[in-house]
Amino acid sequence: MDKWLRSPWFIRAISLILALLLYASINLDDGQSSSDSIFLEGNDKIAAMNNIPLQVKMNEEKYVVKEVPSSVTVTVEGPNSVVTRTVMQKTFEAYIDLEGLELGPQTVPIQTQGISNQLSVSIDPQEVNVVLEKRSSKEFQVGVDYIHRDTIKEGYQLGTPEVSPAQVDIIGSETEVSKVSLVKAIVDVQNAESDITKKESPVKVYDEQGNELNVVVEPSTVKVTVPLLPPSKEVPVTFEPKGELAKGYRLVGIEPVPEFIAVYGSQDALKGVSAFVDIEVDVSDLKEDTTLDVDLPLPDGIETMKPETVGAKVDVEQITEKTFNDVTINVNNLESSKNLTFITPEQQVIDLTLTGTKEELENITKEDFEVFIDVGQLVNGEANVPIEVNGPESIEWQTSNDEALIRIE
Repeated sequence: MDKWLRSPWFIRAISLILALLLYASINLDDGQSSSDSIFLEGNDKIAAMNNIPLQVKMNEEKYVVKEVPSSVTVTVEGPNSVVTRTVMQKTFEAYIDLEGLELGPQTVPIQTQGISNQLSVSIDPQEVNVVLEKRSSKEFQVGVDYIHRDTIKEGYQLGTPEVSPAQVDIIGSETEVSKVSLVKAIVDVQNAESDITKKESPVKVYDEQGNELNVVVEPSTVKVTVPLLPPSKEVPVTFEPKGELAKGYRLVGIEPVPEFIAVYGSQDALKGVSAFVDIEVDVSDLKEDTTLDVDLPLPDGIETMKPETVGAKVDVEQITEKTFNDVTINVNNLESSKNLTFITPEQQVIDLTLTGTKEELENITKEDFEVFIDVGQLVNGEANVPIEVNGPESIEWQTSNDEALIRIE
């Protein structure tokens, strides 16, 4: 045995056998990789994917199709990893192909594309019944219909409406578009006491019998302005804070409740009143949200107003501070041939103190701020330069130094 192991011919023979076995193993794996993948990747898996959008392949410039379901259920079965990838990525599509079909009712199969050929696929439903028709488009003038018109206050009248845009496109099958008789913007004027301005209103399409038609309207809404003729009108209220809040608090805003005030008087008097502006509200020492009653002054020529007292909803919030130490001051627009030395602050850093709510400051970091000086207009010598800061708009801040004393050489 020792002689064999020492023999070079024996060693060569063993090496040749091992090489042949390795070569055969590699080629066997390559030749069977696809068929063995089921075993290697785990057992088969079945997955059902609901609400897969159903696409329609057809010439949309010439045809429209009716009665198409919006989605289908696609079930796949095959290797675990391939099924999982398909479910996660959903890079396939389900569709019906109407290219080349005749007009009228059709029963068409639902197909898929983009699914691995390693999977078996089933679709629910397998086919759908649709109606293929020629596409038609026509422009119509938009009229106006009012709802709750009888709720307008006694003595009020609706003026001539303005519709923008004045015309819309009606798109659908030739059959449906040919039935169009009325195109109306539906405007709700319930309890209206002032002009209706640019009210977003849906557009409805009807046939001669008043039946609503199933067509596409572009745009589907229009803006309608309708003047509501006096004897009265509503005007907004704005407030101006007076006094100082308690220390550690800041004012978020003051809102009127209600937002508008109805004023009553002659036509000339009403023309002279457009708003109650900058009505003072005393916010001294407030620490929490509150609603204060504020008396409104009666404008000249106005007989009465409702209400005479308005609520001022004061919104305050508690604030805190957060300080970043040793924030580097960047230098902008320094010529490459010049040297700059900071005299004050000597180390070219400042402290940055932020003010805001706890929530606002919680995730703020130094990187959210840019601290810099701009020396683009300076010549050689010493100069005081403003220290500038860029940062989040919702945050207030103060710097430990307003200026930097520098020397340029």
